[in-house]
Amino acid sequence: MYQGTTPTIPLTFKKINLSEAKIYLTFQDEQKKKTLTFTSGEDFTVTFDGTDTTGEIKLTQKQTLDMCQGNCTVQARFVFPDGNAGATEKTQLFVNPVILKDVISYG
Repeated sequence: MYQGTTPTIPLTFKKINLSEAKIYLTFQDEQKKKTLTFTSGEDFTVTFDGTDTTGEIKLTQKQTLDMCQGNCTVQARFVFPDGNAGATEKTQLFVNPVILKDVISYG
C-alpha cells in the first residue's frame, strides 16, 4: 500500500460466519501508534459464502497519508448479538512512501 492512495483492501475471515456480527477492523501505524478503526455496517459490509466471510474496505488518500512509512498492524475484533466476542490474529501491511504528501484531485 502506498501513502496518498485509495487502496481497496480485501477482507477474508476463514471458516467463520461473521455476517451477523459487528466487526471492528483496526489499523495501527507502528511508528506513531495511531489507530484507525472501521466498523461493519457503517464503513464496510461482509458476506458469508458458506465457508468464509469476505468483504473489502476502501481507504482514503488522507487516511493513507496519515500513516508513516513502514509496518502497519491490522486486526479485527467482532461481537455477536448474544455478546460472544472474538478477535483475529494480527497481520502486517507495509506502507510505502510517496514524494508528494498532499491529497490530490482531478480537475
